[in-house]
Amino acid sequence: MWSASTAKAAAYGKALRIGLLLTFIQLFILFFVVASRTLGADTMHSGNDALTIFGTAYILGRSWPSETVFLKWRKRWLLVGVWSLALGGLFVAGEALYDITDGVDGAIQSWPLLFAAGLGAAGNWRMHQILDTVAHEDRDALDHNNLDHVFWDMILSLAVLVAYLSGAPLVDRLIAIVVGLFVLPYLAWKRWKEDGDENDRHAHDHEHRH
Repeated sequence: MWSASTAKAAAYGKALRIGLLLTFIQLFILFFVVASRTLGADTMHSGNDALTIFGTAYILGRSWPSETVFLKWRKRWLLVGVWSLALGGLFVAGEALYDITDGVDGAIQSWPLLFAAGLGAAGNWRMHQILDTVAHEDRDALDHNNLDHVFWDMILSLAVLVAYLSGAPLVDRLIAIVVGLFVLPYLAWKRWKEDGDENDRHAHDHEHRH
């Protein structure tokens, strides 16, 4: 049997607990405090982050028949991660474009939404810090993809706060369009290409050892 890094698995488990807590708090605000399409989109992204981290924690935390089998499952989960990053970005951009074209100013109308944005920024920062510290030495494309998820979710939450504090709600929408339409799809493609390069190097090293 072959096992991946238990230290990384533990870090992903810790980040997962934070991600689930963020998602549950946002769901509570969304359903019991104030309904908001923007918060709904943010909640979807928090749940998406938690899902990608959960899958990674599971893959890293169990034993596999061989390293080859592990690498195959890691690649499959990376495919889920990059597609969810790209499609999530397009969803964010579409939601922002809808607000602009429909004349919605995007201003936060209640303190619970401001609280949710601040909590999202802080929670994603903490998740990024956990994953960035532990995964630094042997980081692969799947680690990068998970870091992309939480980092840019943090940026989008910070954009909401900046827009509120500056009194310019359009700033939030413009940032969401740029990030969702260009940055996230590009990063999804980049991580998938990185994984292909890693597999080529792994195969090359394997040939040299034999």
